[in-house]
Amino acid sequence: MLKRTIVGSVLIVLVGGLFWLDWWLEQSSIPALTLGSGAASIVLRGLPLAVLVMLLVSAGYLELSRLSEGVGVSISRFSGMVCAIMVGTLPFWRQLLAGPERFASLFQVVLAAALLVLFADQIIHHGTDGAIRRVGVGLLAICYLGVCGAVILDIRMQFGVHAFVLFLLVVKATDIGAYFTGSAIGRHKMAPRVSPGKSWEGLIGGLIFAAVVATGFVFVMEQWVSGWRIGFAAAACFAVVVGLFGQVADLCESTLKRDAGLKDAGTSAGPFGGVLDMLDSPLLSAPVAYILLSLM
Repeated sequence: MLKRTIVGSVLIVLVGGLFWLDWWLEQSSIPALTLGSGAASIVLRGLPLAVLVMLLVSAGYLELSRLSEGVGVSISRFSGMVCAIMVGTLPFWRQLLAGPERFASLFQVVLAAALLVLFADQIIHHGTDGAIRRVGVGLLAICYLGVCGAVILDIRMQFGVHAFVLFLLVVKATDIGAYFTGSAIGRHKMAPRVSPGKSWEGLIGGLIFAAVVATGFVFVMEQWVSGWRIGFAAAACFAVVVGLFGQVADLCESTLKRDAGLKDAGTSAGPFGGVLDMLDSPLLSAPVAYILLSLM
């Protein structure tokens, strides 16, 4: 418990510093990075988080390839990873191409090109052997990490750093609240075949804690950010819905791990397991958060 607390605190400080850097770069005007009048914000907006997404997608892809090997499927660790990175960071690159209508379908084109790369890698290195399994798992990796990662980054690009922080706070507050509540009073198992540690009591406690954290964040934002438009009730509802889908997303990753016969996806995150173990909740709850933020 102490080790998790220490590592968690360090990660919070590092991620908080990255968010501040992202916000500062967006607000500042650095002539050396300016392409033209007013272009600095276009070049710099989301750059630190795009780099973070690139690193996390890379690490997550390696862990997912390890999980696939656990069920007898070996996927490309280079071409597939490059495709996942390109898809995952596309919201950042797309802003540099904003304007021409021919780039309106850029996401679909890149995703289709990624599928073509998977087929090419299969044909060159393996022929017909295990084609459906390799291409299928490779596409799962690109969608799971690349597409969902792109949605996460797009939350920052479309709604700003503050809304992005609200999203992550809600997801992780649900995880933390569910862990401590479930450890204290959890009796009724939610999905014992997939994740024996999760309980309905933990889920309820996590959602309540997420709602409290979200309303507290809104209170702070109303004091410091002009034009903040998300109210307390909306933030609480956002927290409950996104937090719920975050717990479902956690079960999705647990399903993959149990199928591979592993408790954790990796060891890179120390006491928290692997990168996938930390990203599972944000990855599949991001589409729901994006929709809600669009409505809010």
